[in-house]
Amino acid sequence: MRAKHLVLAVAILLATFTQLHAQPVAETLTVDTLCYLGKNVAGEAGGAYFLPDGNIIVSWKDTPLIIDAKTGETFRSLESCNSDFVINAKVSKDGKRLAAIKGGSYLVVWDIITGKVLKTFGNVNGYCITHNSEQLYIIGGNSSGLGAVRVLDMNTLEEIERFGSFPSGFHIDISPDGQTLALSVHKTPDNEYDKMTNQIVLINLNDKKNYTIVETLLSGVKSMEFSPDGKQIAFLHESSSYEDIYIYIYNIETKDKKLITNKQLSALFGNIGIAALGKPFFVDNNTLLFDLIGSLDKNYWFLDWNIIENRIKYYINSKNNYNIETRENSILLCTYFGVIGFLDKDIVPVKDDLTTIETYLKYSNNHLEYYSDKSFLGESTIYDTTGKMITTVGPQPFVIGKNIIRINQPLLKGVYILTINDKTNQLSYKFMVE
Repeated sequence: MRAKHLVLAVAILLATFTQLHAQPVAETLTVDTLCYLGKNVAGEAGGAYFLPDGNIIVSWKDTPLIIDAKTGETFRSLESCNSDFVINAKVSKDGKRLAAIKGGSYLVVWDIITGKVLKTFGNVNGYCITHNSEQLYIIGGNSSGLGAVRVLDMNTLEEIERFGSFPSGFHIDISPDGQTLALSVHKTPDNEYDKMTNQIVLINLNDKKNYTIVETLLSGVKSMEFSPDGKQIAFLHESSSYEDIYIYIYNIETKDKKLITNKQLSALFGNIGIAALGKPFFVDNNTLLFDLIGSLDKNYWFLDWNIIENRIKYYINSKNNYNIETRENSILLCTYFGVIGFLDKDIVPVKDDLTTIETYLKYSNNHLEYYSDKSFLGESTIYDTTGKMITTVGPQPFVIGKNIIRINQPLLKGVYILTINDKTNQLSYKFMVE
């Protein structure tokens, strides 16, 4: 079955990897296409997720499907929820319940074992399931725009508690120990001249009165997720301004915050334009997974973005992603058009991504020899192999034939990348300092 879908893997999931300016040297994980749900019937996928037994559940249009992780065959369908499509699906850790949003503000809950729709809730903006699979938390609004947090029993789906009154709550997540709830809510302006601000709020669930405002923002956020140890929370800040799009990581214990900004990522890739960032997912306590859409309309899923070191280790090139999930050494990827990709890192080898010209330039005494086939005015920059900028050499005229590039600082031993920009092109070359 894997061999049968190899053409799809190349043609749909792994589009030709185009050089993206000074793309950091990293390894590319090659994901095999497990199945393509849109091959015969057009539709939209709302996400694919691992089940405890190792198989996969995917929301396809308005009907969840269970797929064999080895063959890619659909062997069960759950009941339709009678909608155009569903989004933002979540599976309880015990594998008994599936929830998803339909029609913008309705939450549907399925029993995965029987396949039946159990209940539909209205006025839902965001929801989360506790890690022990016992409670469902819902945030929404009413006609006045205010909404309480509703807590439901996952077995009976009956409401057991509600608390608070929050204006326009949108995103919600609960810590792994069940002690802290994170909310993205709007603060009502004091008067008509105030701008509506977005607040990130932490609630101590032991007393439900101890609220901590982490941040107040002028724009909204697109996600909310705790790290596996519950000590950090990450979200994506949205804005119409290019300079104001970033991933925000907040440490609950130390109160420190870290930002992964558009500007930082743009510099990492040779100062390209970045159209958008995707919502971040924690792979582990020090690693985030998120996607970047460059100015060339290419998506790059960064795998293992080290929060501490601010660097990329792996990435997957794939377009039109909806979600990606990791479990131990397995990676599951789902596109909007129903391409389900699967990678077992114990079986599939990691391939080097050759994004630079492999000819090593000659380096000696802070001088590089570069041979050009044209004359132009170019600007040179030095990066290390993780994509970190070391120094900007600055503009200089290049002539046909041999050119000497003088680096304005001594370099430590290792492999580096030289990028040369002119008005129409950028090339990257490796060189070694011994």
